[in-house]
Amino acid sequence: MAAVAVGVLVAAGVVTATTDAVSAAATTTITVDYGSDRGAATQIASGFLHGISASSPAQYLVDGVKVRSQRGADYHPNLPSLYDPATYRRVSATGANLRVGLYYYSANPNSPYRNYRPGDNGNFSTWTTIVNGVMSEAEQKGYRVNAWIPWNEPEAQWGNLYTTTYFQAHKVAYDAVKARNSSYRVEAPELSAYNFTKLQQFLTYCRDNRCLPDVLSWHELNPTPTDVPGHTAQIRSWMQANGITPMPIAITEYQGSSYGNADAWAAGPNVRWLAQFERSVPNGLEDALASDWDYIGSDGNFIATLGNSADKATGTLPKGVWWNYNTYKTMTGRMVDVTSSSATTVDALGSLDTGQRRGVLLIGNQTSGDQGVSLRLNNASALASSDVVHVRAERVANTPTLSTPTVVLDADVALSLGGVTLALGTLPGSAVYKVLVTPATASAPVTRYEAESLSTAASPGQTGRVFTEAGASGGAATALDGTAAGQYLQFTLPVSTSGVYHLRALLKSNINRAFQALYVDGVMVGPPQDEYGNAAYYAADYGTLSLSAGNHTLRAVAVGRNPGSSGYSMVYDRFDLVRVG
Repeated sequence: MAAVAVGVLVAAGVVTATTDAVSAAATTTITVDYGSDRGAATQIASGFLHGISASSPAQYLVDGVKVRSQRGADYHPNLPSLYDPATYRRVSATGANLRVGLYYYSANPNSPYRNYRPGDNGNFSTWTTIVNGVMSEAEQKGYRVNAWIPWNEPEAQWGNLYTTTYFQAHKVAYDAVKARNSSYRVEAPELSAYNFTKLQQFLTYCRDNRCLPDVLSWHELNPTPTDVPGHTAQIRSWMQANGITPMPIAITEYQGSSYGNADAWAAGPNVRWLAQFERSVPNGLEDALASDWDYIGSDGNFIATLGNSADKATGTLPKGVWWNYNTYKTMTGRMVDVTSSSATTVDALGSLDTGQRRGVLLIGNQTSGDQGVSLRLNNASALASSDVVHVRAERVANTPTLSTPTVVLDADVALSLGGVTLALGTLPGSAVYKVLVTPATASAPVTRYEAESLSTAASPGQTGRVFTEAGASGGAATALDGTAAGQYLQFTLPVSTSGVYHLRALLKSNINRAFQALYVDGVMVGPPQDEYGNAAYYAADYGTLSLSAGNHTLRAVAVGRNPGSSGYSMVYDRFDLVRVG
């Protein structure tokens, strides 16, 4: 039989706390209220500046996050050019909102206007020609552009001409865009930092000259977050008091202080950035895009790294911060209230999806020192089975590359009056806890699929071979003796009953194993897995997903390898579907 009903893959007793004692002197309490509703979960801060090109980063790194928005150039000698068909297709396939700068002609060596600046000698007609040319090419190619950006960081680039020549250049561009298609959106002013006075000046001019942008934008570039909710609330309130209907807001670059500084990809502080953006949604925030500090734009070695979240050298391995965005992708359903007893020390954000039967949480250490973390779950009965929930917590290190977070808790936990307090332990400097809360698994019905009994396929033309080897408990396992990234091992999984399932697999570690991602019916699910290690078996957890009755395709793709691995092989012993809904 390919599938049999069995007990859960990872046996776990019901516990009330972790065994990892909090050793740090100070402890921050994170409180999650699953009875609250902070609005739809849309991954609003999962945007990227110059994040994807035709060739980088590796596809699984793109598939493993929600690419909500990308801002970029039409043409540039080093940066990803969104008007390059291959780049456009790859970015567009993510469903991202595309934001195109109209000003990149100044960096394009093939542009006849390269040395022109709007307003030179009183000439704005050339600027109109440039703007129309960029839009014309997009229309001819059938490109979908969400917003047009006249200029970048104008108060820094135009200096004392900000309130004169730049304002005129904005109006000329605005008029050209709207004359072409009134539904096209203009995004401005793209200030280099939040500046209340300069935004007031810009908006007053635009109100009086009928060129208010469709999206108001600026950057928030600091090692740690400033008061983004305060900024968005302040400018929204001012607009309401000054005869301007508030428009959506976009923060089109965030996190980091300068090129090459690690604060741009610090994982712990990144959590507070994400949390601050989610708290700014009631103030009109529409999108937030991570900065791009790995390479300066004039560097001919530039590669796209999804906002500094892939390794700079190859773009094939995730940095610690990538795991934040991978977890953020699973924050579906509704956002919930998450509070911290010391948010500038440890901050967090979380979601609840009752349909997918999961609560997802990110907790980030904002400091460079160890911090103790206590987690309080309130009103968690919506996720419980007989007053018990399952909690899986993993620690994400703030490292240049990270293939495996550390599991600190994976157990059923009893609730008391719908809640429970857990001591998660010590969180190192700039590190993160990712937490998944689902219904209890110890007594849940489980269907087990022995890998060798499933219909199996592999990537065509591969030089590796598919075979069976000894599995756990005397059974067999299905293996791919892979030789290169991109090869895959595929299974057909028959599901008898539609429902929500917690998907787990038993994998075998070794020194020649691949770093791999699992795709279910063509969609990457859960985190990637690193099989590199000793010869022991280990349980891979892919989280919850809805599966209809019928056959489903599971494809395990070798996406890379741990720096210590000598090969790309994969070994699957079995799959478990734990029925949770």
